[in-house]
Amino acid sequence: MERYLPHLFVVNFVLTLVDASIGYHAAPLLVRLTNGGEEAEESATRTVRSLLAAVVGSYMFLNCLFYFNPRPSLLLTVTGFIVVDMVCQLWLRRKMEGEG
Repeated sequence: MERYLPHLFVVNFVLTLVDASIGYHAAPLLVRLTNGGEEAEESATRTVRSLLAAVVGSYMFLNCLFYFNPRPSLLLTVTGFIVVDMVCQLWLRRKMEGEG
């Protein structure tokens, strides 16, 4: 497993970037659930996108932590979280686009 750590590190980095781009574009769809006014939707979109930066930072911190302090099982756990996050965002986006 140790020989696959660099590959997993790079895959996590790419997955995090893809996850961030999906989240950035899915944020306005999430905000439509609030049924607020236009100003409230803009504010909520900015808030969701700001929280996205914190999530991406957390993923990258954990990715680096578990790579440079070799913990393959925890690095795989981070990969799982990223993949689940992406799948949930894509599912929610598809569901929201179907309703709109």
